[in-house]
Parts: sequence; structure tokens; C-alpha cells
Amino acid sequence: MHVLVVDDDAVGRDLRRMVLEQRGHHVATAADTVAARACLGEASPDAVLMDLRLPHAEDGLALLRFLHETAPAVRVVVLSGFEEDLGGRVERGFASAVLSKPVRTERLIEALGMNRT
Repeated sequence: MHVLVVDDDAVGRDLRRMVLEQRGHHVATAADTVAARACLGEASPDAVLMDLRLPHAEDGLALLRFLHETAPAVRVVVLSGFEEDLGGRVERGFASAVLSKPVRTERLIEALGMNRT
């Protein structure tokens, strides 16, 4: 599986990249929405794992809208320490899953659909 990890926190981004690569997945990373859009054009990921605040919630919401419009078949999992940023927003429906930080690895893998046979 090809996964794009989008997070403005380098430590979190690298940790998630390493976990996914150790499980045999191909991972591209992006630190912001501009880099994420560029990666989408180059990599055609099966899934996107993204922080919501990149660094502001509106950045993540804009990326969710972009993904919904340009790559509706891509599974999108949002990680957030502030789920209320999505409360009542139409963008909540654009995500396959919204997970609270911190998240256990197995829950993340499940949400990304990587444990399916």
C-alpha cells in the first residue's frame, strides 16, 4: 500500500513513516498542504494519514476538501488532538476515520485499512 503522511510535526511524521515502512508499506511524507498536493500528483497514494492542524485547522480542512474533490477514492485518516475542529463541519464526512492523538499503532493500521487480507 502507498501512504502519504502529512504532518507539520517532523517527529510525529517520521515516527509514523517508520512504523508504516516497517510493515512493508511505501510511504511519502509532506510537512504542509503545498507539499501534500505535490505528493498527490506524483505518488497516487492509496491512503492519506494527516494531521488536522497544519499548523492551523483551516489548513487541514482545506486539504480535506481538496482530497475530496480530486481524489475521492483515496482513504483519508485524520489524526487530531482537537476533534472539535471537525465538529459539525461538512469536511468530517470527507474522512474515512478521525482518530484522537495519541493513537495506538494497531488502531491506526486498522483505520488505514492495512490489516485487510
